[in-house]
Amino acid sequence: MINFRNMSLTEINKLGDRIAASKGPVAGEELEALQAYRQSFKEPISRVFNFVLTAARKIDRQSIVTYRIKRIDTIVEKLRRFRNNEHGGMNLSRMGDIAGCRCIMSTPDEKKLYQLRDVVLAEYGANCRINDYLETPRSSGYKSLHIYVKDPLTQKTVEIQIRNRHHHNWATLVEIVDILYGTKQKEQGAAGKLGRFLLLYSNVKNLSKEEFSEMMDLERKMRVFKKMSDLLTKNYLNIRRQWVEQNNKGHYFVITANKSGSEILSFPSFKEAEVVYYEKYCANRDSNIVLTCLKNAEFEQITMAYSNYILAMHEFFNDYREVVSNRIVECVNENDFFDFFTDFNHYCFNLSIYIKNLKMEIDSLRDCVGHMDSVSITHTRKWLNDMMHRLKRWGMNTESFIKRLNASCEGSSMKTLLVQMQTHRLQKLTSEILQY
Repeated sequence: MINFRNMSLTEINKLGDRIAASKGPVAGEELEALQAYRQSFKEPISRVFNFVLTAARKIDRQSIVTYRIKRIDTIVEKLRRFRNNEHGGMNLSRMGDIAGCRCIMSTPDEKKLYQLRDVVLAEYGANCRINDYLETPRSSGYKSLHIYVKDPLTQKTVEIQIRNRHHHNWATLVEIVDILYGTKQKEQGAAGKLGRFLLLYSNVKNLSKEEFSEMMDLERKMRVFKKMSDLLTKNYLNIRRQWVEQNNKGHYFVITANKSGSEILSFPSFKEAEVVYYEKYCANRDSNIVLTCLKNAEFEQITMAYSNYILAMHEFFNDYREVVSNRIVECVNENDFFDFFTDFNHYCFNLSIYIKNLKMEIDSLRDCVGHMDSVSITHTRKWLNDMMHRLKRWGMNTESFIKRLNASCEGSSMKTLLVQMQTHRLQKLTSEILQY
């Protein structure tokens, strides 16, 4: 393996030029050299991560902080994509996001994100480069703070991303859609109907009535909710079963994701995890494989941080149901019964799919409880508690939705009759899953 401590910037950039000019999979000495270069970021990113973790927890104790070294295939793709860029190719030594640290704040208050930014700038100096996609979102709808800092000991660049859970859920939704539909929305931006849907959804709480109807129509036509629910439920049950059947060995995780299934492995050291990552990459380059570090990880944290790799449950299901239910209530208030019936029917359609998949999860959990000798009791109990919490939350939200619909009919017997005919279906679906 090449030792990059003795390699000049010129030699690193020549390696990048050769990779950018090549076609097909990178192999042999060039692949080994690229892998060695990736590994040279291990110590710098560890130092930055520890600082960000401490700083973020002081601002938001529920924040999630992770780090990863950029995937081999993503580095190769980026070098090739920028080769014919009008501003010239990209030097490998100047690729600023090979080492990346991400902080996901639990609070929607963007002031907290800027507070962490200021702490980072105070530590690493005012010369840090900042891309503020909160103030000026990308054309695709992407929002986040990107800060590029220099590790003082090595002068290697480490990217720090700061976002809240809403920003993060949208960004991972884009990547899941790319896997689901075989598209490249992340690189291409708001392309085609899917891109338009994602762009509208990024600003879903501020859409006009016409824009909201357009978003709903796009989701109906492309069955985004159904396709995501079916795929993610299958992967979620697979990955959750893996989680309860293994005792986590450390903070380092190698996660493999593709449409045929996901896998998660934990390791006590970066070195062990990196060996497995490299082997998996060489064996199957069509899979999405990431090595990440998340200290004292709970299942909910790792699925939140890496839902695009875990391909498990995603907040999209809850968030989308909430905004659609709010719009349905507005339709009744505005006496817009065409949109009311259209949106309510689709709401129930999506809900029936979600309920079907919830039943699959309940059956899988029951199977784990029936095999307690081969699974972690602690992890199984946590799964059960999580399941009960989601069912309770789901039931309360549905009850609140029905109450708001009934309240919007006060003073009109005709509206009451029309709405109650529809909510009867919803109550039947609710009782079906709660009694399962």
